[in-house]
Amino acid sequence: MIKVLLVEDNDVDAQLTQDLLSEWSIEEFRITRVKTLGEGLALLGRDRFDAVLLDLSLPDAFGLPTVRQVHATSPTIPVVVLSGVSDQSLALQAVQQGAQDYLVKGQGHPELLARAVRYAIERKRSEERLTYLAQYDHLTGLVNRSLFRDRLIQAMARSKRLQQPIGLMLLDLDRFKAVNDTFGHDMGDDLLKAVSERLKACVREVDTVARMGGDEFTIILEGVSSDQNILVVAKRITESIATPFELQGHHISIGVSIGVTIYPHDDHPVDELLKHADTAMYRAKQQGGNSFHLHEAAETHVPNLPA
Repeated sequence: MIKVLLVEDNDVDAQLTQDLLSEWSIEEFRITRVKTLGEGLALLGRDRFDAVLLDLSLPDAFGLPTVRQVHATSPTIPVVVLSGVSDQSLALQAVQQGAQDYLVKGQGHPELLARAVRYAIERKRSEERLTYLAQYDHLTGLVNRSLFRDRLIQAMARSKRLQQPIGLMLLDLDRFKAVNDTFGHDMGDDLLKAVSERLKACVREVDTVARMGGDEFTIILEGVSSDQNILVVAKRITESIATPFELQGHHISIGVSIGVTIYPHDDHPVDELLKHADTAMYRAKQQGGNSFHLHEAAETHVPNLPA
């Protein structure tokens, strides 16, 4: 069942569109029709649709801004423009504004409309898959290095604007190489996935947990009420990771060394901030691991926990 939102004010054109989709496609379409862009945007905010068929000449909207408004309300939904004007330049601009296709009403084979909807949905899914692969770690599903950097830049800007500190943590697993050497890389991969789940459980949904590569992770804590709360989270993480993992019938004991820096107390550009967190992480390693160290502050750590 393909759920389509049809935004069309002309009754004749709307009926023709519905007839074409019902008569010339092997898929079953469930069509919801509205006559104004306002009604369409309201529905997109409440319900889930697989695609939008959009007329560019509506009582409350006209032309390419119509596509932009739909895209702004629901960026991931594929849009097929239905127009009474055969204009290649307009068609190209519609696609550049976010539409997946541009069809002229009454032209082409009747099956073309159904095929255009199917292709639009598949193209949008392919785009989303490529975007996901470019921004998320394929093994753990965490944010990757590239997206993490973007989020850190945005978090720093919000921190300055809202006058709220953010915590930046750089984490490196202790004894991970020994697990790989002893049990193999499949076990190592399973361990990285299990660590990722524990890290996410230690923070809020609004925080960012990223895998930078290998056994190195980073965390951004936003909207914290005090510096001490950042250190409380760091302690929680060391205790969580120190709890043995049950994987493939084995008890796996590791630790984590965490470097912490707090912005804007540590008021430096992104790369310098990351270097400070990295330096603090190595200080935590020097303390014996399974501890955390706060950059440019009195050393704060938890004692080694039992493996």
